[in-house]
Amino acid sequence: MKTKGKVVEWFSADRMHDMSKNWLSDLNFIKDEQVFLEELITDYTKKIIDSKNLERAQTATTALYRTKRGNQKLINDLIDHEQQLRLMVDGKDEIDKETKYKEEHREFTSTVSAFYNDYKAVKFEIFNLVKAIMKADKNQHLIK
Repeated sequence: MKTKGKVVEWFSADRMHDMSKNWLSDLNFIKDEQVFLEELITDYTKKIIDSKNLERAQTATTALYRTKRGNQKLINDLIDHEQQLRLMVDGKDEIDKETKYKEEHREFTSTVSAFYNDYKAVKFEIFNLVKAIMKADKNQHLIK
C-alpha cells in the first residue's frame, strides 16, 4: 500500500498474493534457520554452562523460542490470509470484505517487518554468543 498525501493506493490482488508468497517463503526459511540456531546452542551447551555467558545464553534461547512461536503463528495466519485472497478476485463486489482484507494485508506488512527485525536481533545475539565462546575456547587451547 502506498500513501500519497491523504489518498491511499491499495496493492492489487496479484501484488498482495506475491507479497504473501514471499513472506511465507521467508518465514519457512527462518523456521529452518531456527532449527540450526537451536542445534548451535545445543552443541555449545557445555561450554556455555562453563563460561560466564550462561545468563546471556538463557536470554538468547528464550528469545529464540519466542520467535519460533511467533514465526509459526505468522505462517498459520498468512496461510489463512492467502486462502482468503479469492474474495479479491472472485468478481463479486463485496466492498466491506475486500476493504477488511486489504486492511489486514496492510497490518501484515508491518507485523512481518517487525518480526524480521526482532528475529534478526535474536540471530545476531546467538551468533555473537557462539563466536565469543569459540574465541574463548580457541584461546584456552592456545594457552595450553
